Amino acid sequence: MYASRHMAAYYTAQAYDAPAHLIWPILTDFASWPHWFPRVSAVEFDGGARPAAGSELLALGAEPHIWTRWRIGEWREPSRLLCEHVESSAPMAGHVQAAYLQFELIDDPEGCTLEVELGADGYGLVGDFFVGFTLGSEVRRILPQLVDAFSDYVVRRTAAGA
Repeated sequence: MYASRHMAAYYTAQAYDAPAHLIWPILTDFASWPHWFPRVSAVEFDGGARPAAGSELLALGAEPHIWTRWRIGEWREPSRLLCEHVESSAPMAGHVQAAYLQFELIDDPEGCTLEVELGADGYGLVGDFFVGFTLGSEVRRILPQLVDAFSDYVVRRTAAGA
């Protein structure tokens, strides 16, 4: 688990009937994220960088002028992708000191399990409360939607033979 001692963290998981090495390329096809990631219209790598630890990516929001810059903190193919928040134009970004989004694929005898974790830390006690209260209710809604949408996308993409 990535979360610090005081960081608010939220988690969900989904099992797949396929091994991690088959799910990983779908998960890390960043151009496809708008098909399944809520409120994301595009994901671009800075300066044509390739996915790897240290690369930065820009997630454009569904609303104009909303974006979030992430740095890949860990890239362990085919099991872990950890993105760390760098900066954002989102209204609540000023209250966030640190945030992360982690995807982990764990192989098991029947396939694999995708674990998704999102955490954030605010500035001080008031910031922590604000982030936990505001982000918490939103994330508890979005994480299940994200995993369901990703699962639907995996099925569509697999059925299309891509």
